[in-house]
Amino acid sequence: NITACYRAGTSPSEPFDVWPYAEALFRYLVRNKYNQNLGRKFKITFEGCAEDHSALRIHDIGFWAATRELNGEIERGFRVYLGGGLGSTPHLAQLYTEFLPAGEIFNLAASILRLFDRYGERKARMKARMKFLIQSLGWDDFVAALDEERTRVGPIRLADHLPDRRGSNSKPIGPNGLKLLHRGTADPEFRSWVRDSVIEHKHEGFRGVHVRLKLGDITSARARALADVARRFSSNQLRVSIGQNIYLPWVREERLLDLHRTLKRIELGDSGVDTVADVTTCPGSDTCRLGIASAKGLGSAISDAFDGHLAAYRELARSLKIKISGCPNGCAQHTVANIGFHAAALSHDGRTVPAHLLSLGGQTTPASAQIAHLIGKFPAKNCIKLIETLLRLYEEERLDAEEFNSFVARVGEKRLKELLEPFRSVPSFEEDRSFYQDYGHENERFAVRQGIKGECAGSTVAESVPSIDHAGEWLAQAAAFIYHKEYEQAMLTAYEAAAAAARVLLYQRLVDPFTADEALWEFENLFVISGQTNGAWERISSRFIELKGYEANENTAREILNEAKEFVDYCTNFPS
Repeated sequence: NITACYRAGTSPSEPFDVWPYAEALFRYLVRNKYNQNLGRKFKITFEGCAEDHSALRIHDIGFWAATRELNGEIERGFRVYLGGGLGSTPHLAQLYTEFLPAGEIFNLAASILRLFDRYGERKARMKARMKFLIQSLGWDDFVAALDEERTRVGPIRLADHLPDRRGSNSKPIGPNGLKLLHRGTADPEFRSWVRDSVIEHKHEGFRGVHVRLKLGDITSARARALADVARRFSSNQLRVSIGQNIYLPWVREERLLDLHRTLKRIELGDSGVDTVADVTTCPGSDTCRLGIASAKGLGSAISDAFDGHLAAYRELARSLKIKISGCPNGCAQHTVANIGFHAAALSHDGRTVPAHLLSLGGQTTPASAQIAHLIGKFPAKNCIKLIETLLRLYEEERLDAEEFNSFVARVGEKRLKELLEPFRSVPSFEEDRSFYQDYGHENERFAVRQGIKGECAGSTVAESVPSIDHAGEWLAQAAAFIYHKEYEQAMLTAYEAAAAAARVLLYQRLVDPFTADEALWEFENLFVISGQTNGAWERISSRFIELKGYEANENTAREILNEAKEFVDYCTNFPS
């Protein structure tokens, strides 16, 4: 899963466009044997701006564009963070290096993936992330192992993989130079939209434009209409931001008013993008099997409140991020929000009440990134009151232009918990039935689903158990092909026999390769390089690929068959 800053190629603060590097790494890894059988997901992001729009420190690898002068020339590279991730046990990535030359990103990524594949957890899937591998090894030992692996992997030429970006992220034909607010400046709705949605551009005469998608939702009809907008106004391009909105990267200044009118016609012209009213949620219980309560229902209610009785706080809290996850897994990134909620449940008078755990003070800015502090569990129907109470206190007691997170830290958890304690209470069902109904599901009885397996859990290994007998059958078939002088088939079948033997041992490690090539590589990575074979079968993967590539004749067929037999015998007697 590789992403890049949605402003790449258009940001005035970027030292260079990171998009080609992200695409090159994606193309290199998407079918690479190093990462076809990882224990679980692996997330990589690239950021080019001086500001972080990609949440670098919650990724397994975060590349942040940087430059340095070397021998009188400007060298491109990246500041690199490793080992981030959220979920129920969030970790912030640590700084690996202040500067990695751009030409070394393939070497670094491949080396980390090999280590994660070799030593990462597979049985306990909740622990099958790189952050836990780093935690178990310790940062210093992990870095030492990584540096050793990078030496083993050796250089991988970046230039061989960089895409030709002409026509895709290059500057369109320039505008005619008309100014931003040439007309329509008296329209307060347009001015509000410009303030919230239109940002500076690295190329004169252009602007970047955000299109707000409330809660990240868009209908198929509006999506088609928006695609047409991108064709007409943004050089055929649109991008998805980490805040679940759409970004139009190549809008000419003189077309902003026409663009806004067009967006209004398809009901996508709202202001408020990336403000406190622009709440981020995951699907929650509306569509996700792991969802406990409706994140979208609460998110919609909070967003509406900032257009209603909380409108007085919109300017004060303008830059705050409110994020809501439907379960502790944190798909909406609630643990790095200024105000974060994740769904839970309460029991009261024998009934189940939708609830949320409140966290405060999180952020992803690399230099000051921090995980939010857990304050407590509250019924869902009191969550908007929590926000109102917090913002009122912030308005009354902040020091000068004190930021919200600094205010939270200064006031302290103890006082905040005491202040919010009254909102923990749940009235009886007879007093207020609304507390027992979830937002957006007022006509349904709230209940927590039990024994549900998440969509992304997947099966860990093949349903059919690999057997060493299968390898023996492949060997017998290869010998029969030699007898019948079908030497090419014999060589391929012997290769499959070796792979079948490798699968038996890999199954014990919960690794299920897709192909024979992957099976032999995984054996080499998990057993040979880790030292479990005591030096035997080094380079087995490349050795069998080399044998398979020989000219097909009786001698080469027998050579690969004999080597396959030897390997099958080795796997048969390998200690379990």
